[in-house]
Amino acid sequence: MLVFGYRFNWANEMSEIDRLLKQIGAMRLANEKKAANANVLAESDPLHEVADNTVTKSHALSRAYYRFGIVEKRCMEALISKLNPLRSDNPQEIELLATEYVKTFPDVGKHAYEHLEKAGDALVNRVIVIESPRRGVTYEKIPLMSIVRYQPKEGKIICEFNSHIVPHLIGLREKFSSYPLRKAVNFSSSYAWRFYEVLVSWAQPKNKTVGRFMGWIDRQSVDDLREMLGVPKSYKWSDFQKQVLDVVESELREKANIYINFERVKTGRKITHLNIKFAENDQQQLPLGGETKKK
Repeated sequence: MLVFGYRFNWANEMSEIDRLLKQIGAMRLANEKKAANANVLAESDPLHEVADNTVTKSHALSRAYYRFGIVEKRCMEALISKLNPLRSDNPQEIELLATEYVKTFPDVGKHAYEHLEKAGDALVNRVIVIESPRRGVTYEKIPLMSIVRYQPKEGKIICEFNSHIVPHLIGLREKFSSYPLRKAVNFSSSYAWRFYEVLVSWAQPKNKTVGRFMGWIDRQSVDDLREMLGVPKSYKWSDFQKQVLDVVESELREKANIYINFERVKTGRKITHLNIKFAENDQQQLPLGGETKKK
């Protein structure tokens, strides 16, 4: 066939198209293999441990207002750590097996099945309050999960995060932070875990701190901090100090080697703000300066 003086060979062209389609297909399969669900990888790789995963979330979610007990918090973060940012089928269905759970948190012993069921009930009913980026909107209230399935015979729960929460968990390009799940698995207080996440969201870039985890928060509102940690409204300052701040300081020092300094700031006679400095160990000098509350 002549086309503008050029003999067009349909057989050759179709052969070339077929070759390209096969190449594209191979690339797609390779990408799917790379993006395989961590659940599948964990089951096929006996050396894989959930504790080796990384928890990544937006600063807004790290500083959100909600209250979980330690069981729910453990399950929530384990599930988040299993999200695969390369997958396009979002929201993803994520499995958490009792065997994985007890291996990650050995102190649960024989209560793993009970914990998964309890956590599933809490996760599907919990609403997260997040500071909104939308103009004219102060906060957004978002249910954490869209569905939770408990399968006792298989010893697992299957969860799907709410589609409005997913953007705070994957595909993040800025204003996000990550931490190794293993860093938090020994926390026995949900207050300590939540506070650790807040610190992670304010930590200085490690290229500015010789690779150490450290930073500061200037004039952190006590009221906002109480809501971030889910502290009961009935707690007076003395309760907040003893039941929350003292516990947080002790756990982070003993279990994560993070040292914290709280400076109380009063408005009149009331403690309204805290200047918080933190560093990975007691040999690291705490920073003397601060930054504004915008990050």
